[in-house]
Amino acid sequence: MVSKKILTSKQEIMTYLGASKHLFNKYIQLGMPARYDDSRWLAHTDNIDGWFRQYTLVSMRKMLKNVKEEG
Repeated sequence: MVSKKILTSKQEIMTYLGASKHLFNKYIQLGMPARYDDSRWLAHTDNIDGWFRQYTLVSMRKMLKNVKEEG
């Protein structure tokens, strides 16, 4: 049985995050835990979730007036 928590491609990671290629690359640059090994990306969903919890643990209160609203 293959673990549903192990992501074995860039596309699987992007789909899990609901992210574009741009956001994937940005998150990698910011330290998202994923590994490029033997010509493929690997990640574990628990590690991504933990990293994302920390990444979003920030107050945007002071910057709210500078945030552009979507649509």
